[in-house]
Amino acid sequence: MIAVVLVTHDSQVFLQETLTSISSQTKQPDIKIAVDDLSTDDTQNLLHGHGFQVVSAASTSTDITTRVAQNFVQGVRYAQQQGATTVILGDHDDIWHGNRIQHQADYLANNPRIAFIASDGKTTEFETLRATFPVPVDFNEWDRDQQWRYTAKHSIATGGASAIAPDRLSTLDVPEGWLHDRWWSLRAVREGSMAIDSEVVIDYRLSAGQQVGLDTQGQGNPVMRILHKFRDIPRNARKMKDISQLLSESK
Repeated sequence: MIAVVLVTHDSQVFLQETLTSISSQTKQPDIKIAVDDLSTDDTQNLLHGHGFQVVSAASTSTDITTRVAQNFVQGVRYAQQQGATTVILGDHDDIWHGNRIQHQADYLANNPRIAFIASDGKTTEFETLRATFPVPVDFNEWDRDQQWRYTAKHSIATGGASAIAPDRLSTLDVPEGWLHDRWWSLRAVREGSMAIDSEVVIDYRLSAGQQVGLDTQGQGNPVMRILHKFRDIPRNARKMKDISQLLSESK
């Protein structure tokens, strides 16, 4: 069973085009779920009009990164409870290419070892997400340790262009301070179930609410990377602890 999971918050400005692109897919999902985080505009009505089940966000976190991650975890778990084995993740303002669901569902069905597939997205007329988050073309052929060394230093997945087979991950839990796509990709790499996909499946529209999604934390600029590290010493200390725990779980 295939599910679509969106997370929304006062998203009506861009949402209609996103929902239309989902409704126009060559392969329709079995269920459509939106975790809505206290919307006061017409977001929920738009979602209901396109056949979405709308679930109220349960997160109480005041940290935006943690809150977004917890909302997606809630949505994927709800999809599992409804019987979904494949979950297509989406942001509230992207335009899905017509074959997105078909492509990602087929990929996961044909590769039973893969839990997380990170596809590409178009950001401008001439560039894609891979320009922001470059990944070596032979990444999928690397062994687990090679993949880990790269992924530990570079973000390789954008949630809005990704899909997950949640039953194939040992757990969906995301520690505080992590985005869901970043943490799930790290876990998938450690568990040997990560795939990088070159297919462009969305037009990625960058709005204010998505700035966190393309934040590279200065990973391409040595000076900015150092500044980020000094600024975020407490958070980075917590993240190092999380990484150590992940490594110990997946030896």
